[in-house]
Amino acid sequence: MASSDLMYGIEQLDDARPDYREAQNYYDGDVPEIFASARLRRALEDTGVDFRLNFSKTPVDAVVDRLEIAAITAADDAHTKLISQVWNDNGMDLEAPDLHCHACTLGDAYLIVLPVDDDRGTVTGVEMHYNSPQTVRAIYSQENPREVDYYIKQWCETHTLGKVQRAELFYDDRTERWTTRPGADGKQAGDWVHWLADPDDGEGEDVDSWTIPHDYGRPPVFHFRTSRPYGRPEHIGAYGPQNAINKLSITHMGTVDYQGFPQRYALTDAATTDTSDLEPGDFDDFPTDDADAGPTDTGDDSSLKAGPGEVWLMRGFKAVGQLDAAQPSVFLDPILFEVRAMAQITTTPLHLFDPQGDVPSGESLRAKEGPFVKKIRNRQLSFGATWREVFTFALQLLGVPDAVVDVRWVPAATVDDQTGWQTVGEKIKNGVPRKQALMEAGYREEQVDEWLAGVDDAELARRVDILVTVADSAQKLGTAATLGVVTSEQVQALLNGALSDIELLADVQART
Repeated sequence: MASSDLMYGIEQLDDARPDYREAQNYYDGDVPEIFASARLRRALEDTGVDFRLNFSKTPVDAVVDRLEIAAITAADDAHTKLISQVWNDNGMDLEAPDLHCHACTLGDAYLIVLPVDDDRGTVTGVEMHYNSPQTVRAIYSQENPREVDYYIKQWCETHTLGKVQRAELFYDDRTERWTTRPGADGKQAGDWVHWLADPDDGEGEDVDSWTIPHDYGRPPVFHFRTSRPYGRPEHIGAYGPQNAINKLSITHMGTVDYQGFPQRYALTDAATTDTSDLEPGDFDDFPTDDADAGPTDTGDDSSLKAGPGEVWLMRGFKAVGQLDAAQPSVFLDPILFEVRAMAQITTTPLHLFDPQGDVPSGESLRAKEGPFVKKIRNRQLSFGATWREVFTFALQLLGVPDAVVDVRWVPAATVDDQTGWQTVGEKIKNGVPRKQALMEAGYREEQVDEWLAGVDDAELARRVDILVTVADSAQKLGTAATLGVVTSEQVQALLNGALSDIELLADVQART
């Protein structure tokens, strides 16, 4: 019979899955519309047309785009080479951004790290695999929520006798393997039995082969999360505004037909009007006798025809007219409000939702992105701590215990405009250490150390002045290109030439 740990872990997984599915659906744009009228909902569903505008994925993508790892290193160069080898062997240039995306979309994600052995049992490498929080879950200690009691992984496989559930429990000193009896749903403890090793794997099938001991000192599972204990989707605050946007956009599309083909009416006078010879389709632009054929040009689908030389004969009608459809602004203005609300709730700069709109620059941009940049740095701290654990463990598997690993990120924001460089220059002139001023501008410590090697205060001030001048020129040339005074190609050529001259001058000064 299954252990209490197994059944508790399965219960925790089952309870968490609906929230994960909801988060994924909002990111993918697969959320159903919400309408108060059941009749209206059925009518729109029957059309089979999707008019959703999915803005709720933007808060996730905005964060993931700035979570770029610059380098993962160790204190020893040889250990750094091992880290690079493990990183390349597992294709982490592609896997790491995907893991960050999953973690930000669902709130958390897992990475399982295991050794790769040769035929003699010697560890020759390390393999890393992303696992969804819908199949893996950390079970934290009730006494100390910072400690993990164990991890559970549950999935479904097709067996020769039918579908079976598999489960593994990861502890500090062992991994337990469980499986259901064929046909059982795994909801009851009696459904589970020990999952013995396959003799074809070379391990032999015996009563103890369902337990795999190890000396790692911790489970080989690592938990990436946006917050503790299980994270929070970056776009969870976008659910409500996205529901409103879906309803507004789909309802707006429902009125477009009426804007192209207005609803008409004809008022009759009961005393003088004879409608006995009129058929229901006489005033229908799209007759239903052959719905698949669509509108025809036979002249029989409406009693009133527009065209050169046509005469409209209306007998007994005292007035005709049409019912105007709702104005587009009735729907589009509220959509813009919901997008602004989404930006505010999710701490995402508004210009990231509409890159074609007015994008702030300079100090205005930094002020508007301040809370967002702080959020990015918090994610870098959280994910960076887990990446350090991952590669410290990987080096341990490769025979390097107690390694010191450092994770560095591409800065969440850097100074690259005239006003920003003027601020850096003023800080240095007023006594702020050169290194501190440049690091506050968003540049990494190793970059700053390389730039400042052999550079005195006077030379640094000169370089900052050059950057201020270049930034000012770029801004003015950009304005000139917008006004049509010069082309963008000419601006690019001028700036490239100026930067090349500056680099050449710096080389000459360095040699002298």
